[in-house]
Amino acid sequence: MDLWLRLQERRDEVRTLARLLEADHARAGRLAGEAAERLRQGAPALEAWAGSRLERTLAAAQAIDAWFAPLACRYDFRADEPLAPERLEARRRLNRHGRFNADPTDGQLILRPGLLARAMNIRETAPPGADPDGFDPVDLFTNLLVVPPSLTIEAERDGDPDRRIAVEYRRIAAVSDRDPSDPAWEPVIGVVPLAQAEGDLPIRRFRRDGEDWYDPTPRDLSQRAADAVAGLAAQGATFILFPEVSAGPETLSAIQQALRAQAVDGPIRYALVGVKEEVAGRPRNRAILLDRCGRMAGSQTKLHCWDLDSDQCRSYDLRDRNGRLLDCAREDIETGDRFTLFELPDLGRLAVAICEDLGRTEPSAWIASGMMVDWLVTPVMDSGLTTERWQAKEGGASSRAGSCRVIVVNSMALSHRFNRTCRANGEEDKAIGDCGVALLFQPRASEASAPRIECLTLPLSDPAPGHVQARWTPGDWPALPDSEEGE
Repeated sequence: MDLWLRLQERRDEVRTLARLLEADHARAGRLAGEAAERLRQGAPALEAWAGSRLERTLAAAQAIDAWFAPLACRYDFRADEPLAPERLEARRRLNRHGRFNADPTDGQLILRPGLLARAMNIRETAPPGADPDGFDPVDLFTNLLVVPPSLTIEAERDGDPDRRIAVEYRRIAAVSDRDPSDPAWEPVIGVVPLAQAEGDLPIRRFRRDGEDWYDPTPRDLSQRAADAVAGLAAQGATFILFPEVSAGPETLSAIQQALRAQAVDGPIRYALVGVKEEVAGRPRNRAILLDRCGRMAGSQTKLHCWDLDSDQCRSYDLRDRNGRLLDCAREDIETGDRFTLFELPDLGRLAVAICEDLGRTEPSAWIASGMMVDWLVTPVMDSGLTTERWQAKEGGASSRAGSCRVIVVNSMALSHRFNRTCRANGEEDKAIGDCGVALLFQPRASEASAPRIECLTLPLSDPAPGHVQARWTPGDWPALPDSEEGE
């Protein structure tokens, strides 16, 4: 990593040097041979050889990259000579822990297999010569990734100090029958808004410490959730998503049972469920990741509260017990202290940013740009998703920054509150008819280009069957339109 940082600091010089070495094969070959020899003697020998000379630093980085290349191959590596003991030990560590280094407190050095294939799948392929500066010779560690043990993120609320959260990399070990890097793989995304009526997601309002607070608590929708899982399985869904705080313990249990029922022959690999639960007497807002058998593979707790200002309270018609419209309302949850990156068979690398977490620079921008995720999924609770509101702006920005697929999913309960406000103010034209329950973003080859986007909707008046799905075919989707509207 020290070598990588040196190259980052002198990026322009490295780019020029790389072009010169490409034209001077003898010099490049000599440097590569010397670097490889020093690496065989150990990392200290390589570091001493590289010193402060830029061309040797570049050669040292290339030697490290080449050393790990056989480990990064998804196919069996065959060679005339058996692997060196050090390389065998590295492979054992990878298979056992999902990382190479032994001490997690140093950060987790993990493998990024098949990056080129994944990149070609995730991005739309640009025609030859379209972007000559697209390759950056500084980006040499294409098979490696360092996950820090902790990360500084923005404060929960205005006036609070920044805080640190733990960062965890979790690789799920399971038999895979799908290769996420296969360009022909078109997963079917299923979305279950679940909370369709205002009463499906009651919002409790109360006063505490001189401030107004709100607390959404979903009612038991077990049968609706189970029917949706069965219906989506019948339609070939690969990955099904439930919005933020849409399920309580009973509904979550029903979803798990429905997944188990389709586990043997069904197509569903994973489900992500937004749940509301009590932990040590405090409410928590979590996204639970379930495997195809309904077992919990991991979870992500919301990191930032979504505090509502006066305009939002007015839009969602939030009033106190006396009927007074609230000026502001704080979300009553215990926020998380950990971020988890998932490596999933059949799906790839997944990160979850719940509602407000997507709109925060930290950690969302870091996740998208630095963690090379395949999927960034955001469950929200809002009035409706469109290509003009904040979800499209933030989702599009994350898709650009990380060259990753982004999915935002929403329920429908707040849409009824929003429509009531519109009609009370004589703004019938703003009322929601078809409610946006999902936005799907596909990145483009160039960061400057707009992502492709698909908006999935259900009629607010009659949302039957209560779920919607889409095959991931971004070639059929329009480009994300430019918009200045942020809320």
